[in-house]
Amino acid sequence: MLAIARSVERRWSATVKPDQELIAEALNGQAGAFAELASRHRAPVERLCQRFFSDHELARDLVQESFLKAFAALKTYRAEMPFAAWLRAIVINLCYDELRRRRRKPEELVGDFTEPELDWMQLVNTASPEDIVAAAEERRNAHDLAHRLLDMLKPDDRTVLVLKDSEDMSVSEIAATLGWSEAKVKIRAFRARQVLRKHAERMLSAERRWAAR
Repeated sequence: MLAIARSVERRWSATVKPDQELIAEALNGQAGAFAELASRHRAPVERLCQRFFSDHELARDLVQESFLKAFAALKTYRAEMPFAAWLRAIVINLCYDELRRRRRKPEELVGDFTEPELDWMQLVNTASPEDIVAAAEERRNAHDLAHRLLDMLKPDDRTVLVLKDSEDMSVSEIAATLGWSEAKVKIRAFRARQVLRKHAERMLSAERRWAAR
């Protein structure tokens, strides 16, 4: 049985075209080739957009726009970079631009909280700020609150925090993707953690004042 499974796997692998071949076909006008590329890489693009934005409709729109931009810029792609990394840079910059466009004031984001949200906010005061995004993915009832906290950060700070703590990108990778210096990335990462904790404490204080009325 194991031998049969391995044989099937080898035959299936032989029929899967590498990214580079699909890119070449797409550049030669074969629309189906890019559709296959998009299907292959859609899951990580969706995950990244959802880490930036809790609005599922907005995330879907950004996924679609990411692939449209990638298709339009495909002739600029260089084979020395993995296609996944090249595509990720497009997605990141698109999400970053959207963050800057949708910038809101922190006071607009403080509201009533559910009991699970309050429990999780108490956890934020003792847990490391780096765990906030990861915890949001593991605990559904904290997902919206985590994004409300992230919404309070400046676009630069939020982008660095998502990329460093959620996407596990290195300082040098983030700097190269955003066109920043490594020093700026480090400063933004430090600032984001400090500001995130401050806003979490502020939200708790606001809720306590509201409950005491």
